[in-house]
Amino acid sequence: MGLMRASRSAGWLHGAVVLVGILLIGALRAPLVERHAKGGLGDEVSLLLSPEHTVALSLGHREALADFLFASALVKYGTSFEEKRRFDAAYKYLDTITTLAPKFDRPYLYADTLLTMRVAPGATQEDYLAVRRLHERGLRELPSHAELWSVAGQYAAYLAPTRLPEPYKSEMKRAGAAILAHACELASNNENIPYHCITAARLLDRAGQREAMVRMLTRTLAVNDDPKIRELALAFLAKAENDRDRERFARRDAALEEQWAATLPQASRGLLSLLGPRPDVWRCAGEGASGSAGCYTSWRDWGDALDRAP
Repeated sequence: MGLMRASRSAGWLHGAVVLVGILLIGALRAPLVERHAKGGLGDEVSLLLSPEHTVALSLGHREALADFLFASALVKYGTSFEEKRRFDAAYKYLDTITTLAPKFDRPYLYADTLLTMRVAPGATQEDYLAVRRLHERGLRELPSHAELWSVAGQYAAYLAPTRLPEPYKSEMKRAGAAILAHACELASNNENIPYHCITAARLLDRAGQREAMVRMLTRTLAVNDDPKIRELALAFLAKAENDRDRERFARRDAALEEQWAATLPQASRGLLSLLGPRPDVWRCAGEGASGSAGCYTSWRDWGDALDRAP
């Protein structure tokens, strides 16, 4: 009898626990469903750990997790844009992704879109500054990425200054011109970059950085075969340089064309600039001959010797 009573008591207890559980689920289900239906972005922020904790959570699979989070960020951004609401977690996602995989270029290239192309009330000043921070991180991590330098330069020179007050506005313009100038020095298949070089020249000229402008245009001419780009660059140099500088540059350019035709006419101008002038074997023979008269292993030495010639 005692065992039967104990069994009945346990059964009633289990039933009571199950009943209470059902009631609790019923009480909590409706608010949770309503909260989920609203698609609140606060959940996205709260569920995403800090960048440092996310690195630890990745267990060494940092690039894989960065890929997953970037894909998630693009989906969430698209959904929020379609539903006309802000994706407030955008910067936290990008900050975390670039901490996980600092050399992953896509987040840096998409940063201005994800952070500044927002629905009402639109992007804030902090959003524009956040893009700049991400671009600076990307340029440190990818110093030879021509497309990133071009994107970051255009953002700082054109887009950000229209939305930021002083002193950010002036600082952004100066930085944008310098970044675009560096993009012009990097080899790239992007056909638009040389045109941005001409625009960067105008920005440098307005900022009073004449030497930087001339140096950038000279390097652009040294590696670019496009006749239209060369025409624009030469016309801009003609306005900026004095008569002596123009004569010196014209002399160098004509001599370079002659070297090009005589040595490697099948090579591009960019390849020729990397290879350097053809050395005179007999003049370069022997220890310490490099750099002596007639033995030039770099275009700089070759040009300097040409300037010294009568």
